[in-house]
Amino acid sequence: MTKAYNARLGTRITESVDARLRQLALIRRGRLSHVLDDVLDAALPTAEDLRAQLGRLAGTGRQARHGSR
Repeated sequence: MTKAYNARLGTRITESVDARLRQLALIRRGRLSHVLDDVLDAALPTAEDLRAQLGRLAGTGRQARHGSR
């Protein structure tokens, strides 16, 4: 089974998070989508960090299949 990671994300957030996000958008005088993008960008690892983590996972998977060398 192949997983598709290119589908648009639907969001379900708690009321308190929704309220704080909307308040932050008002304070910044920006669009909600831009504020959400900024918040997520700050919270997520960089693309380089993710590539490194995926590389380590791929290496770990190969070692498990072929035994430690």
